Amino acid sequence: MKTMMKTLPLMLGTLALVGCATVPKPQELLDLEAMRETKEYRRAEEDHPDLIDESKSAQKKATTAWEEEEIDVAKHWATLGTIKVRTALAIMNQKLAKEKVEAARKELTKVQEEEEQVAAKIAETDEQLDLVTKLAAARRAAKDKEAALKKELSEAAKRQEEQKRLAEAQQKVGEAEVALRTAETVEAAQYAKPDYESAQTLLAKAHAALKANKATDAMTMADLAKTKAEAAAAAARPKWQAAKQTAERQARTQALQKDAAAIAGVTVKMKTMGETQQLILPVLDAFKRGKTAPKGDKVATLTAIGELLKKYDDYPVIVNGYTSYRVRSSQRFSVSQARAQAVANMFVAQGVKFKRMAIAGHGAENLVGRRWSTINDRVEVVILFQ
Repeated sequence: MKTMMKTLPLMLGTLALVGCATVPKPQELLDLEAMRETKEYRRAEEDHPDLIDESKSAQKKATTAWEEEEIDVAKHWATLGTIKVRTALAIMNQKLAKEKVEAARKELTKVQEEEEQVAAKIAETDEQLDLVTKLAAARRAAKDKEAALKKELSEAAKRQEEQKRLAEAQQKVGEAEVALRTAETVEAAQYAKPDYESAQTLLAKAHAALKANKATDAMTMADLAKTKAEAAAAAARPKWQAAKQTAERQARTQALQKDAAAIAGVTVKMKTMGETQQLILPVLDAFKRGKTAPKGDKVATLTAIGELLKKYDDYPVIVNGYTSYRVRSSQRFSVSQARAQAVANMFVAQGVKFKRMAIAGHGAENLVGRRWSTINDRVEVVILFQ
C-alpha cells in the first residue's frame, strides 16, 4: 500500500505531461512550410501575389488548427495553401513555356528566311548560267543562219533582213518594257525583288544589244526580261494586295479608336491580350442597386456605343456586366449577366448583329472603385481587333 501511494504521484505527473504534449505537425503543413523556402516561391510572390496571399492565409489557418489540435482541419488548410502555391508555379511555368515557344518560333522564322535567301541566290546563279548557255546557243544559231544568208542573199537582201530583225527586236524590247512597268504597279521592286531586278538587268542588256545593232542578242534578252517581269508581277501581286488590305484595316481601326474616344461619358481604355487588341468602353454607374435596366441618363451613352458598333460592323464584341458589393453576393453573377444581356439587347434593337457579340457577367470582380461604390455597377463594351 505504501508503495502504491509513492507511485501514484509519479503516474499522475506522467499523465499530466502526456496531456500537455504538442501533437506533431501534419506532413501537409510541413510540406507547405518547406515550399515557402524555395526560390520558385519567392518568384511566385512577385508574379502572383494574390495566390501567394491566399496560400499564406491558408497556412495561418492550418497552423492555428494544429495548435488547437484540429489535425483534419489543419491538413485541409495546408493542402489548400499548397494548391494555391502550385497554381502560381504552374502559371509561371506556363508563361516560361510560352516564351520558349515564341523564341523558338522566331528562330525558326529567321532560319527559314535565311534558307529563302540562300535559295534565291542559288536560283539567281542557276539563271545566270542558263542565260549564258542560252546566249551562246543563240549566237551560234545566229552565226549559222548568217552564214547561210550570206550564201543565198545579196547585200541588199541582207540589209533588209537585218532591219527586219532589228524591228522585231525593238518590238520585243517594248513588250519587255510594258511587262516591267506592269510589275511596278504591284510594287514588285519590294515584294518580288530578285525577279524584278533580274528583269531590269536583262532589259538593260537588251537595250545595249539593240543599240549595237545585235538583233539576236536583243531579242533573246528582251524575251528573258519579259518572262522575269511577268514572274515578278505574279509573285508580288498577292503580297501587294495583302499589304494594301492591312493598311486599309489599320486605317479603319484608327478611325474606330478616334470615334470611340469622341463618345461622351466614356473613357476609352486599351488592353493587349497576346496578339489581340482590346478597345474597352466602360459605362460606369450605369444601374441602380440590384436593377438590370440601364439608368435613364446612361441610355444616350449606350446608344452612341451601339451606333459605333453598327458603323464598324466587322469587329467582334464582348459585353461584360458587373455589380458593386451593394448587390447580395448570391445574386451578383445573375444580376451582372442580366445587365450585360440588357445592353446587348439594346444594341441588337439598333441593328447590331447578335452573333458578333459575346455576353458575360462577372459579379463584383474587377472592381474599379471601393466595394460599395456605384461606379462598379457598370457594363464594359470590349471591341476586339488584331
